[in-house]
Amino acid sequence: MNEQIFKNHAPTYWAAGLPVIPLRPRNKMPDIMQWSTYGSQMPTELEMQHWLASFPRGNIGLPLGPASGVAMIDIDTEDQDLIDAIMDILPPSPWVRVGKKGMGLAYRFEGQKNFKLRGADGGMIMEFLGLGNQMVMPPSIHPETQQPYTSNTNLWDVLDKLPYLGEDIEDKLRALLDKKGFSIGAGGRSSPIDLVPAGERDVQMVRHAGYLARVVLGIDKSTSFSLMEAVAHLHHWVTTYTAKIQGDALDPEKGVAKLLEFLVKDVEKGRTLPDGWDNGLTDELREQSQISRLVELNGTMKWSLEEAKLWFAEKTKTEGWNDRMLASVIDEMVERIARDETFDETQAWLLFGFVRERCPAAKRFTARMLETKVRHLRNGKESGAGAESHVAFAKVVLSELGRDGELRFDHGQFWQWTGSRFNQLEDTEIYVRVAELADASPLVRRDSDYRAIVQVLERLCAKPLVQEHTAGINFANGFVSKDLTVMDHDPKFGATFTLPFEYHRDKASRCPKFMEFLASCWGHEPDYRERVMALQEMFAVTMFKLAPRYQRAFLLFGRAGTGKTVLLNILRSLLPSEAIGQLGPQLWGERFRLTSLVGKAANIVGELPERGMIIGSVFKEVVEGSPQDTEYKGKDPFSFVPLCAHWFASNHLPMSRDTTRGFTRRWLILDFNRPVAEEDKIENLAEIIVAEERAAIAAWAVEGIGRILGNRRYTEPACHDRRISKVRRMNNSVQAFLEDAPTIECGSGTTKVQDLFDMYVEHLRTYRRGRSVPFEQFIQMLEDLNFDVSRDLVGDYVVHGIRKIERSVVAN
Repeated sequence: MNEQIFKNHAPTYWAAGLPVIPLRPRNKMPDIMQWSTYGSQMPTELEMQHWLASFPRGNIGLPLGPASGVAMIDIDTEDQDLIDAIMDILPPSPWVRVGKKGMGLAYRFEGQKNFKLRGADGGMIMEFLGLGNQMVMPPSIHPETQQPYTSNTNLWDVLDKLPYLGEDIEDKLRALLDKKGFSIGAGGRSSPIDLVPAGERDVQMVRHAGYLARVVLGIDKSTSFSLMEAVAHLHHWVTTYTAKIQGDALDPEKGVAKLLEFLVKDVEKGRTLPDGWDNGLTDELREQSQISRLVELNGTMKWSLEEAKLWFAEKTKTEGWNDRMLASVIDEMVERIARDETFDETQAWLLFGFVRERCPAAKRFTARMLETKVRHLRNGKESGAGAESHVAFAKVVLSELGRDGELRFDHGQFWQWTGSRFNQLEDTEIYVRVAELADASPLVRRDSDYRAIVQVLERLCAKPLVQEHTAGINFANGFVSKDLTVMDHDPKFGATFTLPFEYHRDKASRCPKFMEFLASCWGHEPDYRERVMALQEMFAVTMFKLAPRYQRAFLLFGRAGTGKTVLLNILRSLLPSEAIGQLGPQLWGERFRLTSLVGKAANIVGELPERGMIIGSVFKEVVEGSPQDTEYKGKDPFSFVPLCAHWFASNHLPMSRDTTRGFTRRWLILDFNRPVAEEDKIENLAEIIVAEERAAIAAWAVEGIGRILGNRRYTEPACHDRRISKVRRMNNSVQAFLEDAPTIECGSGTTKVQDLFDMYVEHLRTYRRGRSVPFEQFIQMLEDLNFDVSRDLVGDYVVHGIRKIERSVVAN
């Protein structure tokens, strides 16, 4: 089990033209920086010799791609039926590697993109591994089973026999597995690629550098790294991370610079680096300015037992020695021990014994007492134990949290800048961080102390997210304003989400599949053009968070199977999950509920309640963006302005006891009335469209903002007018009466309101349309329908614009 695996077997791989690299012993992680470059090139002779000497016991990894000409299918399931189905579809491979479960199969690399196939439950089934990936090769040791990986033959013996898969292998696998009855989830190349904004990548790299600094210092004890190991780990992290995104590469040297910066700052504050931190450092690296500074600082901070004894002996030579001087020297000694984390407990106890022997007056300082002081001082470095108030302690916490990005408290929540947006922090994250720093602090003992610290943090960080009210959309390549100018991401905009793809205006006409879908839904309708224009405006105001300005909720109305759900799924794909809420309008009046709309761009509900009544007053206020008071459980109330657009898809029209036009005019309704025949249905249609056209659909949607800003209203297709008329009838029995009663005519004449009311009551009784409203409400509903109601000379109410028709006239 102690075999020098890499040293003994790597040369054979190299001789066959396979660019293998060293992995960590009994591990899958590469042990060198920039390992993925060897997917495209062989290592040099010098690199090979260096690896053999430095990593003899390492596992062996093969970077895949053009250098080796090899790609791999990694089957990662124990379901034998599924494995058999996959093997039936794939061409037979002459090389099969077995690890803990599943298997690895070798094929010819043809430049295919990497992809993954997952089950409907999200579990991994298999991966295609090409450029940017590596595979652990026999006879490496599996990290879990501690047994060697095995293969049926040597890879180098069958390189010329590896079969081709073709560029469409993913599509074939999905289609054939589906035919065999296996449910495959969306993923891999079938899903659009999420891009990470450059600023956000930089922040993530800085956070990772901060984590590695804590590991090198020994603060984070989850693992241990020397500085060189941390640098290698950072290079590996950057390479792996940026391999999955598009755009300019992330420079790992920026992360190394931050790692060294963090280390220097921490050592300057009094920390010491543990033994072995400088393993592997060359003389050339030791001369680098920050590393030489670390060496120098650490040298002054470290204290051996013999150095400590000499130091104390020198101090006690002074004549006129007294108790006050002794206490001062011992305090200094304890502080120096506490600064040096490598000065362990055994050394401390030996030193304390020496001090008590050397100076009898020191016997009143027991070893236990001195050891406790050391421990408290060491804990205090991280915990803020020396803080004299909750405010001081909260500032220590804020300083630690602030290393990961600016912290703000707004709308009842903590938010942290990530480089392109503010990310909402859960209370538990703040609470746990306080708890981690609270050890040995007399200020933080009880739950009430923790909460007091958090409350102080809230006040220290209180600052509105939005500093400059500029409507825009955060794309991966910048903040796009209403005039479609792309600006740099900036905290002043207060953005709480970033669309994970780039904005390019020239893509606005490149979404043929999406347009074909809309044509299949509406192409036969006479108002087709107006429906598409309205939809574009609806998408635009949603993305720009301008929907409340135009005071409409959106309803996709029609039977099942007409395309409503597909359209909502496409909309969902344009926005990240943190930009989407799901709160039905019947719940908007309940306490705590509206907090789920804070920071959202879209509230996508799906079905309207068939029998649940919408509270008209709250509905109107939320849709039009009136300030709302709400609260998180256990926290102070706050006010916010809802900015999201509200989307519904239903075969029910909205119902409310609010009979006014104020309710009905808050809707924009698009009809979906053409069911797709069963034989014409396409499974996962939204995913197919989104995979190819997501960025183009977004660019098309953004073009609608100029039109609605110019017109100051939505385009209203004929289908909207028809449906709104039905909504009015359903929610206003007076409207239905006036439209249906055969003995009245609207448009001219005058009628006593009492007579009209009597006719209305009789009409509802005859046609069983429910209970009539009271007389006073009847008058109000007439006025809401734009009829003029006044009193005549004798004091009776009369309505203008409605007249009774004699039955004989009606008959004619």
